[in-house]
Amino acid sequence: MKYQSSYWESSVLFKPFDFIILGAGLTGKQIALKLVKKHPKARIAIIDRLPFSYGASTRNAGFSCFGSVSEIIMDLKNTDEKLVFELVKQRFLGIQKLVDEFGAENFDFIQTGGFEVFTSEVELNLAIEKLPFINHQLKQLLNIDAMYQTKSIADFNFNYMCSALFNPYEGMLNPGKLNHTLSKRIHISGVEPLYGLNIEQLVKMNDGYMLRAANGMAIKTQQLIVANNAFSSLLFPELDIVPARGQIILTKPIFNLPFQGIFHANKGYIYFRNVGDRVLIGGGRDQFFQNEQTYEIESTDEVISYLTNYLKQHILRDIDFEIETNWSGIMAMGNEKTPIVKRLNEHLIVCVRMGGMGVALGPIVSDEVIKML
Repeated sequence: MKYQSSYWESSVLFKPFDFIILGAGLTGKQIALKLVKKHPKARIAIIDRLPFSYGASTRNAGFSCFGSVSEIIMDLKNTDEKLVFELVKQRFLGIQKLVDEFGAENFDFIQTGGFEVFTSEVELNLAIEKLPFINHQLKQLLNIDAMYQTKSIADFNFNYMCSALFNPYEGMLNPGKLNHTLSKRIHISGVEPLYGLNIEQLVKMNDGYMLRAANGMAIKTQQLIVANNAFSSLLFPELDIVPARGQIILTKPIFNLPFQGIFHANKGYIYFRNVGDRVLIGGGRDQFFQNEQTYEIESTDEVISYLTNYLKQHILRDIDFEIETNWSGIMAMGNEKTPIVKRLNEHLIVCVRMGGMGVALGPIVSDEVIKML
């Protein structure tokens, strides 16, 4: 059904905006809030296809992390050393900014520390061998001694090597509460929330952009900021962005759960944590790469089965459990790990490709966008 606006809507709601943020996830909302502070008299809107974000902002695993040792080692093989460690630094500082600005209690942030666990002694020893180098580089950037260290996990009764790598600065959070905290601030900030609009076309004009929605609604803006992460590639296919579905399962409560904290395995492709007395596990994309490069949000039997079997074999091997629910989210990956934050023309900025680390990077990349305006 084509949308036909009334005179009253056209005279108020559809007046041209000074700024529109396309994408109301964690990053888009932070951009909007910072825009209000910098331009308090500007007319600002934030747009999303649903009443809440559809990508990964509220559908992730609830980790506040910034890179396991094996992930860093893997990145160093493909990316310039300076860029690799600068990205780790940005993630680390982003988490600190989240806590400082919004309060740990408002999104259940707990600094539990993060573990990287190993099934292979060879891979564990390789990671331990690289620890002095990695810790030295991060000390230069963050002035922190021994960011990563070895720690025993024998008491957890896992089917992993008894030694793990531990990062005391990582932790867990509730992304739903973080999004809710941001939404409450949006609603009292004066930003116009235009949720339920599926934008299918961006039309460049001399003085800005016209955004056309699937229902025929058209909205003008002088400055457009695209922050819809993976879905931005549908509007800008030339960008180096590949959608990556991350699937997750959550168990029912388990009595006397023997561990707490966040954990990474298999170079970060497997991640798990406790949620109270439940266990959450996600990932496995490396086993199904082609199938998981999709915008489809539905979970698949093959990945859910893989994660369930992994849970039995490595994490809850002597513990009976039942799956309570499952879901998935869409991340944005590319040939490079660094986010794309740049001005494409005088009326358009893109802030996308968070590489599965949008929670940590959001405070940093939103600052970068504001500096461009």
